[in-house]
Amino acid sequence: MKSTSVPGWTLVEVLTSMAIVFLLTGTIGHIGGQQIQRARRLAAYQQRDALQIALETYALDCGIYPTEAQGLTALWEPPVLHPVPAEWNGPYLEGPVTDTPWGSPYRYEAPGPDGQPYLITFEEPSTTDRRAPR
Repeated sequence: MKSTSVPGWTLVEVLTSMAIVFLLTGTIGHIGGQQIQRARRLAAYQQRDALQIALETYALDCGIYPTEAQGLTALWEPPVLHPVPAEWNGPYLEGPVTDTPWGSPYRYEAPGPDGQPYLITFEEPSTTDRRAPR
């Protein structure tokens, strides 16, 4: 009697192939996620640095830094809260102040700690937080 088996993959071969694909996908996905977090962190630091340069330029023009009440908005539009600098020569940014890459605003404190004129901070979500940015 002749065997009439059809060539193909066995169940073990299919399951092994699927396991390899899932393992590779998980590894690449994890590494990709880490790189995305790194890129967001670098973007936030660069945005903060740009805000610091704009604040220094503002202070050179106006003689003072924006108050905490005026906030970072004073870099884009003339302040309306006291003290209103007559020498405002802005805008000092190319556009309105945007949120961090995670969707939260930058925090501006004036005066800053330890005699510093200001402090700009941002909140970075923990690495276990997997939510997409707003």
